[in-house]
Amino acid sequence: MTGSRCCPRSSSTSSRTRSPRSPHRVRHPVLFVNERSGGGTAARVDLAGAAAALGIEVVVLRPGVDVRSLVRAAVDRGADCVGAAGGDGTQAAVAEVAAETGVPFVCAPAGTRNHFALDLGLDRNDPVGALDAFVRGDSLRIDLAHVNGRTFVNNVSV
Repeated sequence: MTGSRCCPRSSSTSSRTRSPRSPHRVRHPVLFVNERSGGGTAARVDLAGAAAALGIEVVVLRPGVDVRSLVRAAVDRGADCVGAAGGDGTQAAVAEVAAETGVPFVCAPAGTRNHFALDLGLDRNDPVGALDAFVRGDSLRIDLAHVNGRTFVNNVSV
């Protein structure tokens, strides 16, 4: 995915390479929050409140919603950076649309194990700190994979 924004502490591998700082500041960031992930991590740390205080539009996900449609609608409304706070499934859904639309993506670890965040070098115990990626401008290029029509960002099990 081109221009995926994440904290810059991740080690470089063949699938993750650093990109130069973004040429412009994010003007309309949107964070999609799954408050049920990770036993309620996002709600426990008031991630939505912290994001709103930084000027990030927050969309709290409800059971049964089509996350991809919500992300597409946000991009259509002018979102120029989207993020996900939740587990790897939520991360994958938001990252998929970000990749399709060329909009940068931010990972905020709020899932159970946060495998993807760990691979990126994020502090899995600091979802609020991950919000800095919306304004820092540091980027990593990452790969997305598809198995049986489903996108994933970290791993897949059979």
